[in-house]
Amino acid sequence: MNFNSALIRIIFITVSILCSTLSHAQHLLRKTVTVNVKKQPLVKVLNSIGEQGQFHFSYTSDVVKNDSLVTLSAVNKPVKQILDQLFGGAYQYKEVSDHIIIVPDFSKQFTISGYVQDRETGVKVVNATVYEKQQFISTLTNEQGFYRLRLKGSDRNAATITVSKDLYRDTTLAVHAGVDQEMDISIKHAPTVMLMPVDIGVEKTWMGKFFLSSKQRMQSLNLSSFFADKPFQSSIVPGLGSHGHLDAQVVNKVSFNLIGGYAAGLNGVEVGSIFNIDKKDVQYVQVGGIFNVVGGKVVGLQAAGIHNYVLDTVTGLQVGGVLNIVKGKMVGLQAGGIYNNTRDSVKGAQVGGVFNLNGKNVQGMQAAGVLNLAKDDVQGLQVGGVSNISDTMQGFQAAGVLNLAKGDMYGMQVAGLGNIVHGTAKGFQVAGVFNYADTLRGLQFALVNVSDTSTGYSIGLLNIVRKGGIHQLSLSTNEITLLNLTVKTGTKKLYSIFTAGYNPVANKKAFLFGFGLGHIFTLSDKMYLAAEFLSPSLYLGSWEKLQPLVRLQPLLHYRLNRLCSVFAGPAFTIYYDEQEVIRKTGYRSRPGAIGWNAGITIF
Repeated sequence: MNFNSALIRIIFITVSILCSTLSHAQHLLRKTVTVNVKKQPLVKVLNSIGEQGQFHFSYTSDVVKNDSLVTLSAVNKPVKQILDQLFGGAYQYKEVSDHIIIVPDFSKQFTISGYVQDRETGVKVVNATVYEKQQFISTLTNEQGFYRLRLKGSDRNAATITVSKDLYRDTTLAVHAGVDQEMDISIKHAPTVMLMPVDIGVEKTWMGKFFLSSKQRMQSLNLSSFFADKPFQSSIVPGLGSHGHLDAQVVNKVSFNLIGGYAAGLNGVEVGSIFNIDKKDVQYVQVGGIFNVVGGKVVGLQAAGIHNYVLDTVTGLQVGGVLNIVKGKMVGLQAGGIYNNTRDSVKGAQVGGVFNLNGKNVQGMQAAGVLNLAKDDVQGLQVGGVSNISDTMQGFQAAGVLNLAKGDMYGMQVAGLGNIVHGTAKGFQVAGVFNYADTLRGLQFALVNVSDTSTGYSIGLLNIVRKGGIHQLSLSTNEITLLNLTVKTGTKKLYSIFTAGYNPVANKKAFLFGFGLGHIFTLSDKMYLAAEFLSPSLYLGSWEKLQPLVRLQPLLHYRLNRLCSVFAGPAFTIYYDEQEVIRKTGYRSRPGAIGWNAGITIF
């Protein structure tokens, strides 16, 4: 026998076995058996039928009562006919391999209708929810209090319906399954002690009001205590989907909404081409083409083409093409194309294309193209294209225009225009134009630096310390220029010097102007020593040959009174260019390295 013949034979045998098996599995209910029992347990009868037909039964104890006694006589009858006699046609039978599975038959439908009324007044109750929990079918009473509910099941199956209405007690009644019937129901007001303010949540948002009908919002209010878990749901719009009118009472594992969906919550993945609305918590992944609205907590990823709105907290990643709003805390990353708003605290990062708003403290980072605003403390980093605003700042603020800390600042502020601290600044303030701090205990660097009190250092052309600072105007003379005017601002630790001088003597003209820094050593109540470092420039008739120099001058001051002192001292000059400058007509030659300075200081 060659290889091809053997292969063909093996295939033929395999196909024959499969066909035989399928044929056997598909005809279990057609097999004929004989049963002749009187008051025997049902389980014993089923075992006898299975042995005759060479198969097994599968069922659950809540469906088939094993201990019930049956009497039956049938000779060479099909298995299905005998099972129908045993169960009265109330069950369905499914063949799987060598098993027959017994399940209830819910194919029969029956209708329950009637009126819902107030038990005390007899007034018909409008918009009460009538539902069956197992079959997940519901309806609302109309303006006359009338309801109609179509259910499935035979007369052997128990069924119950429940009536729920806001401010009333839930009422559950048993009904005769399999039979159309009318049933009027009276419901009782809930006790006064049970009445509590109810916040519907997502239904109160403008998205909820716009995309949800008044009946859907009313049913959600009625069924505030009834929720179920389901593995999967799909819908076109709220109310038109696999869960029908009870979609808002279901926590789903997988949810797909062709246009939009309305659910109790999520514990898996939800995708909506336009929107998703969830009343309670959402876990893992929620993606909305335009927006997502969640009434509870979000844990995981929430992404929307335009807007995410969460009424509780978010832990994870929230991405909105335009804006994100979280009423509670945000832990993780919040990224909005234009705007992020967290009413509570942020622990992580807020990144907004235009601005970020935080209702409490930030632990992490706020970054925005225009503005970051934290109403309470910031511990970390604020980076704004235009401005940053916080209460207490502990970390780093960087803005293209302005940084504002309403409380204390511990760290560093950098701004193109200015920095403002309405408390104590411990750290660095660096700005292109000005810095302000109520109390300075660090370093300020800008053209203008202002503080109320200071134990730190201010470096700028103008440094103003309102209380205990130096604000001096000096008139002096030295070996280079006969007349000099100098402004000194800052503190004893460090003050800035802006000086300008002119020598009007014929054939010895000269101009001197520049900037410097100084420090005061207190010697007594009347005397102090000012150590000054200046870097002025000397004009001797040619701007092209402007002479930059370094000048050190220790000046001994003697106080005449509270507002006035006289001073004098040596000066040491170092020139950057050691070559002698060609003398211009009317101007003096370059002075030597050692000189002097004397004058009077007021204020």
